Formats: sequence, C-alpha cells, structure tokens
Amino acid sequence: MFAAAGFAAFWPSALAGMTDADDMPIFYLRGEMEGSNWEPQEKYRFERNENDYTLSVSGLTGEFKISNDDWSLNFGSEGSKYTVSKSCTVNGIFGGSNFVWGTNGDVVIKFTYTDKENAEISFTVDNSTVTVAGLSGTLPVLYINVFDENGNYDNEVISKDLDHKYYFSGEYWLELNGCDWMAAEGAASIGSSEEPLPLEIKARGNYTRTAFSKKPFKLKLGSKQKMLGLTKSKHFAILAHADDIKGYMRNFTGFSLGERIGLPWTPSQQPVEVVINGDYRGLYFLTESIRVDSDRVDIEELDDEVSDAALISGGYIVELDNYEEENQIRMEEKGQAPGYKDVLRITYDTPEVYSELQERFVREQFEAMNNAIGDNSDELWAYMDMDDAARYYIVEEIISHIEAYHGSTYLFRDRGEGQKWHFSPLWDCGNAFNGPTDGFFFDNAPYGCTWIASMLLNRKFRDKVEETWKWFMSNEFDGIYDDLATYAGRLEAAAKADFERWDGKPVPADGQSVCDNRDMESRLRDVKNHLASKINWLKGVYGDFSEGTFAEPERDTTPAAALPAYAVSGVEGVEATKNTGEIRFFNLQGIELANPERGGVYIRLQGDKAEKIVF
Repeated sequence: MFAAAGFAAFWPSALAGMTDADDMPIFYLRGEMEGSNWEPQEKYRFERNENDYTLSVSGLTGEFKISNDDWSLNFGSEGSKYTVSKSCTVNGIFGGSNFVWGTNGDVVIKFTYTDKENAEISFTVDNSTVTVAGLSGTLPVLYINVFDENGNYDNEVISKDLDHKYYFSGEYWLELNGCDWMAAEGAASIGSSEEPLPLEIKARGNYTRTAFSKKPFKLKLGSKQKMLGLTKSKHFAILAHADDIKGYMRNFTGFSLGERIGLPWTPSQQPVEVVINGDYRGLYFLTESIRVDSDRVDIEELDDEVSDAALISGGYIVELDNYEEENQIRMEEKGQAPGYKDVLRITYDTPEVYSELQERFVREQFEAMNNAIGDNSDELWAYMDMDDAARYYIVEEIISHIEAYHGSTYLFRDRGEGQKWHFSPLWDCGNAFNGPTDGFFFDNAPYGCTWIASMLLNRKFRDKVEETWKWFMSNEFDGIYDDLATYAGRLEAAAKADFERWDGKPVPADGQSVCDNRDMESRLRDVKNHLASKINWLKGVYGDFSEGTFAEPERDTTPAAALPAYAVSGVEGVEATKNTGEIRFFNLQGIELANPERGGVYIRLQGDKAEKIVF
C-alpha cells in the first residue's frame, strides 16, 4: 500500500483520476475492508456537496486511506499510523501514513477538498453502536483508553509483558450497564464515551503484575469520584485476582470479616468488567486504595520528608513487606516462638519518603515492639493496640491466610501522645484458604509470618483473642454464608466471560495462566466448607461460642509509651528525666538559653515525658 501511494505522487497530471460531472474528484475509502483489497468500490464512495465529502460506514477493520481511483489524490495521517477509535478531527496529508480502524461502531467521515496537499478530516463515531466482544453484560463496565502522542492506542498498557509501574495518561468512563442491585447501593454511571474523564493508570502488585497477562492496575482519577458507591476519592485499584481459584472470594471473605469484626477501616470493593483500548480485559474488582482520608485510614496526614518535631509522631501507614524496597527499614525479627524468623521489612507507604527524623522515629518504634514480642510484660501493648491486633489475627486465622504477616500486612499510627500502632487495614488476602482447617496458618506457611506466633505466647494477648473470638462468632459472624452465595451468583456470568477471554492466551515468561472460575457453585461450596471446618477446629482452641452470651470485650487500657524527647522538643540532647517539674529553655534554633526570651520554646520534663511549649 505504501508503495502504491508513494508511486502515485510521481504520476504526471495527465494521468489524474476520474472526476464527476462537475469536474470534481471522486473519492473512495480504500483499504483492508472485507473484499475490497484496497480497490475503489462504489459502496465506499464519498457523497459530495460542493467541496464537502461525506461517507457513513460501519464495522470496519484493518488499515485504510481516502483516495481517488488512481491514487493521484490520497490522504493519510501525518506522521505514524493513526488509530480512529473515537470521534476526532485529524490533519490528512497527501501520501501520508495509513489510518487504522479502532472502533466497530458506525462512523461518519467528512472532509473539505480544496487542494491535493491537505484535508482536514473528521471522524464522528456513533458510540451507541460500538460493541465490545466478550462482555457478559451482567455488571458495570469500566472503559479506559490510553493514547500515545500521535493519538494511537498505546497498547503497552495491555501487553502481557508489562512489568513496570510507570503511569500512563488516559481517559475513562463508567457505565452502570443496568446493574440494578448496584444502583440500589448508590452506584451510578460516571462520564460517557462522548465526554470521558481524565485519569492516570499504572500496573500494580509484584508477582501478580509480572506473572499474569491479566494485570492489576492502580488508578488515579482527574477528580474525586464516588465510584460504584465506594468512598469518594481519586485513588482506586482494579484488582485482577488472576490467581484466585476460590471464585474470587478470598478478598471478599477477608474484607467482609474485617468489616464485621470492627477493624478501624477495611476497604470495600465492587465487581466490574474492564475494557482497555477497546479490548475486553475480563472481570476485575474496583477496590478502595489504602489512603489517609477521613473515609479511609482516618489519621493526621503527614507529608514526605518532614523534620518538624511537632509532626513526626504521625500519621504513618507502613507495610510489613515480603520484598526489599528502597524506602524501607529492615531488622532481624525477634520473638520467643520456635521456627523460622524472617527479616522484618517495614516499607514506607504514607508518607512515601522519610526525613532522617521520621526514619529514626519509625525505626525506634519498631525496634521497641520487636524487642518486646513474645514475653508476658505489658511493654508491647504500650506501642501496639492489642484489640485491633487480636481482631486482625482472628480474621486471618479464620480464612487460613498463609501469607498474612509476611506481605501486604499494614499498620498505622496517628500523631501525638497516647497513640499506638494498629494492625489495619486488611489487604490482599491472595493466599486465603491455602492453609489447613485443623491447624494454625502460621505453622503451615511457606513464609516467615512476622511476630504472630510469638505474640500468641503472651498471656494477655491470648486472653484478648479468646474473648474477642467468642464475642465475634456469637454476635457478628452470622450472615457471611448468605453474603457469599449472593456474591457468587452475581459473578457467575462474568466469571465465564473472563475464562473465555483468557483461555489459551499467551502468558509472560515464567508466568502462569489466568485461573478458571466458571464453576462458581463448586467454588462457593469449597469456601463454605473450608470456613465451617476451620471454625469448628478453632472452637477447640479459643472456646465454644455456641452457648452463652458474650459481650464485646472492653478495650485494653495499657498506657501508651511516651514519645521520645526529640519528638516533642525537637532539640537533640534533651532527654526526659525523673526530675518532675524541670524546665529548660531554648530558642527556635534549638540553642539552650540561660534566660527565657520571646520567640522560643520551653521544655517541661515530668517523669518520662517531655512537653514542648512555644512562647
């Protein structure tokens, strides 16, 4: 094709193509359309009104140009091939590159002919006629388009070998698609194909990002949205669950139990079918990302690289990680329980970059907890919230999650005196139901499950777990089996469509195929049976809850550890003493003063605490 177009540019004008009765050129759409073989055909002939040419076409594929019968007048795209996937206006130039169809909808093509060098060409796509092969039609659909600088689809974002975490810029819209049950929960369509909204998208995860062609993604919307009834935010994830052979019920079960047991915040998710660059990508799960926010992790927000002593005590979200990262604190795990001890990897989540003072504070906090793990003193509970630790553990044990306390395990701490570290929020229950139903998950895990085995040697923690277990199972657990059945039914058609999309498709090197969840009934049965068996075993460990009334346990009242003096005063060398009432004065530069002066600070040292007051 390029040869024909290029050759035509050198033909003499005497060989110019056919003209109509008004001596105007006759133009055709010429290309790889079915049966055309780049030849001019009457059904692809443009209608003319003076200098304006118009043609309506539908459902085409392949490459094409606009040309007369002998290629002496032909218009293609400027630069590289241009993909027509949406309504657009492009500069068509003589002898340019081929256009490419990127839509199966009805398209109206218009241009005005004035000379053979240029033609401004408009493509108007009737989005109501656009169809995407493979959709089940039973769930909302999230459409995402990513374009390169030439307006073509940037299909790197859907490459099976995509392994980086760089953002792509694009657009999106969300169609509720007649999903009544989700509409009843407050969901609504957002944007449209005619008026898409901006977003950034990047691959997320570690193993799931590199091992599967069906990638999980992180989304950053151009503005906050209440996506499918979830909390309003710019930040969401679309999780692929490409390895969830339990009917996509691992996260659903873990998150449901986390919410029921009363952890500070547990993400919510909604099923959705995803289309990227016109390609059906299967069944995904739109999920609230872990963020500091009043509707998510509700703590004081802390910026990167803060050195203000008044701020560095919080708020933090960190991850107990199974990968070594750049922004990470590492130390050898301690504890009294026998068995494998892994490296304790504390990865910065929020904020993402620490100042030296922030790093010192978090490191010392975790060193204190690491040193206190597994004994029967109360020192650990001065740093760690016992109640949330117990609730978090119970959920992970019920679902036999063998990767818990190894990776994707989060803790947060709010700012100020009296605060502790909390196990929360739950995230990524990707190895749920892989543990035994007649044993502790951490005794049967191929990973180092940080701290939990040693924590259970602590009598006070063990008592808290038993009390919380009996209360939870007798008051809050009921209904989970019905919720699972409803959930499985809603996913059944989309699970089959997902399998059809990925069955037999190429996988990344050293990767694996996307799981098969077509038989949702058997998957549901497996999950229910696993839960019932594990709960029956746990009755013998933490007590039978079937008889008697069990109230919610009172919160632990162990006082929080005092902040270190540098996190109160910000002045190196000022250490809390037992000299009750001692007062020392400093200017704002941290230089100690013999006498107070305006515009300084004084430190009141009382017991183990240091109070900073600016005057």
